Amino acid sequence: MTRCLGVLIAAGVCLSSLPLQAHHAIGEIYDEERTVVLEGEVTSFLFGNPHSMVQVRVVNSQGDVHTWALEWRDAGRLRQQGWTDHALGAGDHVRVCGNPGRDPGAYRMYLLNLARRASDSPTETNSDLGLCTQTLRGPGASPTASR
Repeated sequence: MTRCLGVLIAAGVCLSSLPLQAHHAIGEIYDEERTVVLEGEVTSFLFGNPHSMVQVRVVNSQGDVHTWALEWRDAGRLRQQGWTDHALGAGDHVRVCGNPGRDPGAYRMYLLNLARRASDSPTETNSDLGLCTQTLRGPGASPTASR
């Protein structure tokens, strides 16, 4: 009996030392029923795990400036789609589509798609649907219809 108890305790200790990955459900933080399109300037890009992050400085129609935190896929998945850690840099002008955060004052988004824009090109509101329904597979690649 003591031998069985010892084996169970040893097994429990071994299992408890395994790395566990905590992961939040996207729907808890972001509103997956809505999409938002933003345009702005990249202030930082962190290519990593468990999620890559992009910060974008956005000026709204009233002239207010907010920095949005965009949570993206992990580095491995982005790498499979052609993205690298040097794909985006501070000052790049981008147009993004994603699921906004449930707290509107937090300026967060789960990024679904990102497209670079020339800083002097006009805003195209009729392209919002295409941006939100297609995923860009790496910088400069043609879009594909996958999420």
